[in-house]
Amino acid sequence: MTYYAHINTVENSIGKGECPCSGENIVCLEITEEVYNNIERYIYNGKDLVLDPDYEQKQAQKERERLDALTLTPADVERALYRAKGMDFDDLKALIAQQIPQVDIKGLSIEFRAKDFYRGAMAGGMRLFDVVGALLGYSTDDMDYLFKNKELPNRG
Repeated sequence: MTYYAHINTVENSIGKGECPCSGENIVCLEITEEVYNNIERYIYNGKDLVLDPDYEQKQAQKERERLDALTLTPADVERALYRAKGMDFDDLKALIAQQIPQVDIKGLSIEFRAKDFYRGAMAGGMRLFDVVGALLGYSTDDMDYLFKNKELPNRG
């Protein structure tokens, strides 16, 4: 079997196939089966396909963007908070007011009634759920877990 990479030099995109192709702005390269099966890990350097040195970073960024787009309802969050910590939003507001007194509690109360909570919601350059999670003893990964599973991780 012969494998080919089809590179569109205008769109800077790479496709693959088992037949050669040609066309305007298309470069066709014969590749190994290994490259064919992992084509997303390669970039075109103007001459050949080479491993993308930023592949892992790009994948991590895509995963972060996917996680940041996850949503939960306020009820989902409050239910998870209650199951894990025995707290509701009023308890959480009191904790936040105590730990971060400069926070606008009335504004926070309004946010707690939002239609949806976005995992990636930002304030002051920080993910809000990471800040709140840290106050409760949870990590960024724990907050990701909450948005994926509608519950906080079991701590024992």
